[in-house]
Amino acid sequence: MRFTPLLLCFMAGTLLVSCASMEKSRQKNLRIAETHVQLGVGYFKQGKIDGALEKLKKALKAMPDYGPAHSTIALVYEQMEKLELAEEHYMTAMDLLPNDGGIQNNYGVFLCKQKKLQQAERYFLKAIRSPRYATPELAYENAGTCAWRIPDLEKAERYLRAALKYNPKLAISLFYMAKISFAQQNYLTSRAYIQRFEAVSPHNANSLWLGVRIERQLGDKTAEFSYAKQLQSKFPDSEEFKLLLNPTRGENHS
Repeated sequence: MRFTPLLLCFMAGTLLVSCASMEKSRQKNLRIAETHVQLGVGYFKQGKIDGALEKLKKALKAMPDYGPAHSTIALVYEQMEKLELAEEHYMTAMDLLPNDGGIQNNYGVFLCKQKKLQQAERYFLKAIRSPRYATPELAYENAGTCAWRIPDLEKAERYLRAALKYNPKLAISLFYMAKISFAQQNYLTSRAYIQRFEAVSPHNANSLWLGVRIERQLGDKTAEFSYAKQLQSKFPDSEEFKLLLNPTRGENHS
């Protein structure tokens, strides 16, 4: 069959109009998806899980292949302890955005919580290697705290030191370095890290209890009493305060 030049021009013009219409529709759906993701993130940060889930489902309805919607709804399902759904959306998000270090880091945290520690490490390292990932220190920190759970103190220390090279004021990294140093019986170093921690973050029951044990090992009764007093006044119902009242049991608590 032969097409006349006029018919060919007509067909080409129709195709261009169709493509333009499709692109316009996609851009509209993208704006809708972006808006719903932004709203979903806002609800999630406020702890309004149902509202977040509703907005993110609307985002995916508008644009099923929008990676940020999948990565965010994965966090929501994880919070809801719907782990299979969370895993499914994490995997989809990484398929759509294979170079997004933030998603890889979040998935590593997810795996670490499931005690899939070696798998988690692989995704933290993928995140670190992602050239556009703006916060590799967080992936290093997560890799370090995950290694602590194995426990692999040497690997944990290596990752946490790398995190602190990027940002010397990372509270979680400082706290875990204090724990690692304490476990290695490097009590002066442990004290230095806990002091750096308290310079950038308020104490919690765990950090105060660590402070008590550090100063107990170093023989500084005044500092030990100060940490103990704070633990009693701020966290009287904590497990750490119960351990403080039972020294024999508490010495081995990490």
